[in-house]
Amino acid sequence: MDYLAAPAVEPVVPALVMEAMVQAYRAPELEALLSRGNADEHAAIAALLTRAAADGRIDPELNPDSTATWITALIASVFTSAATTPGFDPADQLPTLRLILTRFLQAKPHCS
Repeated sequence: MDYLAAPAVEPVVPALVMEAMVQAYRAPELEALLSRGNADEHAAIAALLTRAAADGRIDPELNPDSTATWITALIASVFTSAATTPGFDPADQLPTLRLILTRFLQAKPHCS
């Protein structure tokens, strides 16, 4: 999460991301390039989740693919909010996002 969301704190990056999304809508070659990057990112997150679940570090009942989808959606919302919501400060919000994801992924304690 830190690696993927960190660029949102740079003042110009969220607006550039939004502009790339708009341009991708108009330019199929850009859309294909961004889609490949998003698919690679999604696959990497799902692989990390699979390993973490196997190691008992996160809830093994979570579907890695669906969970990766939600993680990327939440991270994307940081960029969108930074670009479109006056007063939204990604640096202030990243600790909350980290807490939300940590609690969501948390393995359930075993009862004896």
